[in-house]
Amino acid sequence: MVKVLRFVVVAFAVIAVGNLSLPTARAEISQEEFEKMFNKYVNSEKGREVVGKATQAYFRSLQEKARKEQEEKRKAELEAQFKNPVKIDIGKAPVKGPADAKITIIEFSDFQCPFCKRGTGTLKKVMESYPKDVKIAFKNLPLPFHKNALGAAKAALAAGKQGKFWEMHDELFANQQSLGMDFYVKTAKKLGLDVEKFKKDMEDPEIAKQIEEDKQLANKLGIRGTPGFFVNGVAIKGAYPFKHFKMIIDRWLKKLG
Repeated sequence: MVKVLRFVVVAFAVIAVGNLSLPTARAEISQEEFEKMFNKYVNSEKGREVVGKATQAYFRSLQEKARKEQEEKRKAELEAQFKNPVKIDIGKAPVKGPADAKITIIEFSDFQCPFCKRGTGTLKKVMESYPKDVKIAFKNLPLPFHKNALGAAKAALAAGKQGKFWEMHDELFANQQSLGMDFYVKTAKKLGLDVEKFKKDMEDPEIAKQIEEDKQLANKLGIRGTPGFFVNGVAIKGAYPFKHFKMIIDRWLKKLG
């Protein structure tokens, strides 16, 4: 980086030095004379202004080039995914939406993750926009540095055993700062669950096993953080806005007819 910056400075300074008065007795100047003129120019107010603007323009061009290259890479990856979408087994994941929906969104999420909370808002808009065409399957990916994420995942699945997964899901995301056993029990009562059964189910080894299987599947699919989504096998890694989901869904609907 230093070498690049030095090159930019020298290049534009050389151009600028051409505007300085040179000895007229000969066509060449010595290295020493050049360095003196160079230093004089770059340390002048005009020189600093010219070199500064030139450097800024140069780095802006580098940033724009990198952005375009990254965008082209994303487009190529998306095209490859549409040609070879990932096949994912829904398994025991809770599902919301019509059974015959053309589009299945597999979601990997963490109840303590603020970006996942944003993602739930996006998916809500997706379901409102495509009520007959989209269904969502939820898989747990509690991150190790979120101390309440695993307990929340167990609470959601335990509520699911009494038909209230999505209700508990919504309460957990709406109250991320309150996650903990007291909140889970309080919410179970609010949802009209059999609280003793709920607490027992939270300790069910089958629920722990399901969560672990979800985590292993996420790792296999290259999902390291949350949220992560697969729209009919096309990956969306991160809390992308609604328009990104819409672009992929509309393309699938057009393709599927």
